Amino acid sequence: MRSNSTGGPETPSRTSTGSTTEEVPEDIQRDVDRVAELVATGFTGRLWQQTADELFSYAFRPLMVAMRRTDKLVALTAKSRTPLQMSDEERSTLHRNPADREDLAVRTIYVALETFPQFLKRGGYAPAANRGKNGRPAKLTSFFYQRCGLVFPRVFYTWRDEREDRFERHARRMPDEMLARVLGLDSSEPAAAGVAQLCDILAGMITALKPRDRAVWLMTLDGLSRSEIADKLGIKIGDVENARFAFRTKVKNLRRNDALHVPPEIEMEWARGHKAQIAKKSAKGAVR
Repeated sequence: MRSNSTGGPETPSRTSTGSTTEEVPEDIQRDVDRVAELVATGFTGRLWQQTADELFSYAFRPLMVAMRRTDKLVALTAKSRTPLQMSDEERSTLHRNPADREDLAVRTIYVALETFPQFLKRGGYAPAANRGKNGRPAKLTSFFYQRCGLVFPRVFYTWRDEREDRFERHARRMPDEMLARVLGLDSSEPAAAGVAQLCDILAGMITALKPRDRAVWLMTLDGLSRSEIADKLGIKIGDVENARFAFRTKVKNLRRNDALHVPPEIEMEWARGHKAQIAKKSAKGAVR
């Protein structure tokens, strides 16, 4: 049995819920009293700062966990007026990328904190009407976490749009001479018909990619490393590698099925490049 500050057993307090008065645990009553004091002071000063810090600390870790589990995220956002719709790629990104989860968690909490005072002023915190799985009235912290679930879809869509804008900025139109230069051809010389056709086909394939994958390949053709591309796009190195691998696999399959013809001069250039890479790796191994 818990004891109160006088040493006696802790007894439930009574709080008013509309036209009735019912007993609530003392920790819940303290939350009710705190909300009343915050409303009276206009959510300013030390008490509000302390409360906001406690709410942030409480909500941050569960949000991070929920974004790794689709079922938890669906349950958290179920009562939101804005339905949450995510692609498989977006779910995978949140599952694998802690930086994206942290960014979204912080944004969500800040948006929830901005609207929380007005909600509390309207009498929104009603512990007896918001009970947990065990039927116990909700604490202020868990009630705030539920509010985070209500605003998460809107925050997510804003984050998604900003992310897509970043990809689009880097997924610019490919310069006509870029592929020829990368393939090792002298742009001052007229390209043979087969070479020009290959460049057109590859350029069309890259242009048809999703903005993120297109940005990865254009930056690859510009000579940027995997880590440089990942930093500029705000994605993981593994995402860069996956985008490169998927495109290369598609090109190989087209060649295997005779749907893509590579002229002899390009084959020779690719062979020289492959040998150069092998020699470079061997030189590094010898130094070690």
